[in-house]
Amino acid sequence: MLIFAPWALALAQTGNVPVIENDFVRVLSVTDQPSTQPGPMHEHKGNRVMVYLDSGDLTVRWSNGKVENQHWKPGDVAWSPAGGIHTSQNVSARPLRIVEIELKTAGHPNAATPPDRTRAIIDNPQVRVYQSEKAPVQRQYVAVDIRTAEVQWDKLPKGAGPFVIAEVK
Repeated sequence: MLIFAPWALALAQTGNVPVIENDFVRVLSVTDQPSTQPGPMHEHKGNRVMVYLDSGDLTVRWSNGKVENQHWKPGDVAWSPAGGIHTSQNVSARPLRIVEIELKTAGHPNAATPPDRTRAIIDNPQVRVYQSEKAPVQRQYVAVDIRTAEVQWDKLPKGAGPFVIAEVK
C-alpha cells in the first residue's frame, strides 16, 4: 500500500507555495533540494508544464519499476502528463529550481495554430508553450523569465526576455 505524506515532500522541495492560482492554472515555484533518498510516492492529478531554471539531474522511479534519469538545463521545458505513481529525487549536487504550471482546464481540440512569430515547444489541445519577447495577443497565459524566475499571469515579467510563454487554450 502506498501512502502519500505531504510533509515528507515538503522536506525535499521548498518554496512550493502557489505563485499564481486562478480558474485556469496553479503555478508553483519549486526548489528541489539534493537528496540521497527519493521522495515519497505520489502522483499528479492534472497535466503540467515544467520550466527548468537550473541545470540538474533527477531520478524518477515509477510504481511499475520503470526508472527515468532526467537531465535538465536552464530554459528546458517539458510536458508532464497526469497520473502515474512515482518518486522523484534530485541527484545533483545543488538545488534545482522549477516552475510547475498545473493546468486546470481541458483545453480546446480546435484551438488555433501558433502565430508565425512562435516556435512551439509544446502544442496540444490544452496548452501552447513557446519562447518569445512579445506578449501573446490572446489572454490566459503564464510568462516565465528563466533568468530571474519571475512568473506573471496575463503580462510579461520585467526585462527584455525572451520568456517562456504558456498559453492556456
